[in-house]
Amino acid sequence: MKELWLLSLTTTLWSVSSFTTAALSRFSAFSSDRYVRQSRADPEQIVPLVIGLVPNDFNTLERELYLVSNPSHTQYGQYLAQEQVNHLSRPCDGALEAVRTWVSNFSYENSMGTFSATSNLFKVQIQVKHIERMLETELYNYDVKKTESVASSSRRKLIRASTDVSVPEHLKDVVSFLSTNTHPLGLRALGAATSQVEDKIGSPGTTLEMIRQTYGIPADLVVTNPANTQCVTSFFNESYKSSDLDVFFTRFLPGDSPPHIIEKGDRVDPHQWATTEASLDTQYVTGVGRNATTFVWTMNGSNPYSSEDEPFVEFAEDVLALENPPLVISISYSDDEEHIFDVSAGYARTLDTLLIKMGLRGMTVVIAGGDDGVTGLRTEFEKIPFEDTCLQSGPQWPSSSPYITTVGATMFLSNAQQVAKPFFRTKEEVACSVENGGIITTGGGFSNIYSMPEYQVTAVERYLRTRDIPTTPGFFNASGRAYPDVSVLGSQFIVYINDRLLSASGTSASTPVFGAMVTLWNDMRLNAGKSPLGFINPLLYYLAETQPDAFHDVVVGNIGAPRGKHDPCEDSFSAAAGWDAVSGVGTPNFSVISTFIETLEDHFNISQLDNSKRSAMGDVSNNLVSLTTGVGEMSTFTMVLLIAAVAANVTIGIVVVVALAKRWRNQYTPLDDVISGNAASVSTTSSASRIEQLNSEADNSEDDVELSEINLK
Repeated sequence: MKELWLLSLTTTLWSVSSFTTAALSRFSAFSSDRYVRQSRADPEQIVPLVIGLVPNDFNTLERELYLVSNPSHTQYGQYLAQEQVNHLSRPCDGALEAVRTWVSNFSYENSMGTFSATSNLFKVQIQVKHIERMLETELYNYDVKKTESVASSSRRKLIRASTDVSVPEHLKDVVSFLSTNTHPLGLRALGAATSQVEDKIGSPGTTLEMIRQTYGIPADLVVTNPANTQCVTSFFNESYKSSDLDVFFTRFLPGDSPPHIIEKGDRVDPHQWATTEASLDTQYVTGVGRNATTFVWTMNGSNPYSSEDEPFVEFAEDVLALENPPLVISISYSDDEEHIFDVSAGYARTLDTLLIKMGLRGMTVVIAGGDDGVTGLRTEFEKIPFEDTCLQSGPQWPSSSPYITTVGATMFLSNAQQVAKPFFRTKEEVACSVENGGIITTGGGFSNIYSMPEYQVTAVERYLRTRDIPTTPGFFNASGRAYPDVSVLGSQFIVYINDRLLSASGTSASTPVFGAMVTLWNDMRLNAGKSPLGFINPLLYYLAETQPDAFHDVVVGNIGAPRGKHDPCEDSFSAAAGWDAVSGVGTPNFSVISTFIETLEDHFNISQLDNSKRSAMGDVSNNLVSLTTGVGEMSTFTMVLLIAAVAANVTIGIVVVVALAKRWRNQYTPLDDVISGNAASVSTTSSASRIEQLNSEADNSEDDVELSEINLK
């Protein structure tokens, strides 16, 4: 059995608007019901100590992300260079020097270590006995409890501090976490739900052609801009076979050239044995985002800081170190949110900082929303007994991070599935769930760590006023970051794996497809001399409010049924009109979104207009000035007529704007859902009172009752 040596001594240090306050001490001893303390750590063992440094001004870093990502702001699309982003995220002056001085008295053979300006991580080799002196603690080996729910391959060892850790007072505000590994246990690929399919023409399942037809992607649309790139991750032991990819293209895209793949990372993929996740991601990201240069980032399960775990932060470091990183990144790995913040909150927040930096550089990061419904991975990580699973939701991470786009999964009901549920018929997409006949249940819910970002408040609060949310007290945090953001088909994808045709399901199927759509949209913008879409969430929610046809609304299904043969939770989130915690804003209407984004910057951002358009606007401005300066020479009668005409035009304009506003709002949400006055504050209203207040406003909503009656509860 391989061993994972992981020292996680702290939770977080910095406090920002997107995070709730941690209840534990910042430098507490290790405590977990999942692990049993064993022998004292070998004092002579050398481990790579990693010290995370807090960004000097996280709030400014976060604010800059939202400015360049807001489609109605003048800074939209004005991304930063690598040096500018690193400067924004740098530690406070003197912090690195202070940490170096502190460590130098204990480091192995006077090693001064290395510092990464990309991640703010200081890494140095130190013996266990010196760490104990340095931190005034005792280190022990810990083994995960041996239970039926924990596979033998997952029973790994940790090195933990058994007593509280002492850090010099002058460093407590600059050190975010200390660890012999920058990532914790538990991240896993989500594309494991597979079944064999008969290899013949017309085999049932989701194909590239079905995806194009469903979302309106032109059959001949391919990437043409050489600067347009995309990426899928292949962590741990995930691998794809290039021969499988060739067969996939020959079968489903016979006229296309083989995709241009660039392999990156610290693990060489011999392409001898394929796994589900890597095969699924590679085949569909290249099959939808055709002709785009595609990075397949394979990171070793055994990296310099771990003997067996996914190197999430190391991956982000590597990507951000590139002068021209991939513009779209698709990630299909997940963990339990509560678990990750128990093991190492500092690690999670270090990744959040890197995700923000990716957005500031114009990169779009899409992450799978999970395949285990409303309960998430809580039972797998032994947070609660299975019989109590349905008492509380189980948000997943990094799906719950507000700095990425979380993708859910939908499905079409087969004729047999519709016959099994005779009370409704639909040819539209429904939530992918076990209860609907799917293999997995798409994930969704509300974070218990991150507060709700401003870009989704309007849409989410509208959902909270419906009757499609759980009613059990304390079931979810109504003020938390809500996910998913968007959904795509994620059921029965036809994939070639080790020369066999298989069917794969999950949000890890949906995610690379949506990522490839972003690649196609980026191509339109790059060819027009504009910026890539970058962090796309503010744009998605803006479109949902102002362009109702931009998304296909998913209104059937819920996420109460966990994967496997377990009874569904009676209390869960259900699909509803508009945004919901099952499908997000819905599934994309490719052509409508394409039309909008092609002229996005020109419409909102005057600073990005080309010279001819700036000149035209200048002519209009000059004409207005000439009109104003000529008023004094007009007769009184002419002046009166002019003033009357202007007043009439203003009045007509106001009437038209109000009418249009009412029209699109009625299209997007029932009028009965609209309330007067200001929306409840996310940051100051408790979860229980918030739901009670919003629910009371929905009591008279007949439309909500009708939607509730057709949901699969």
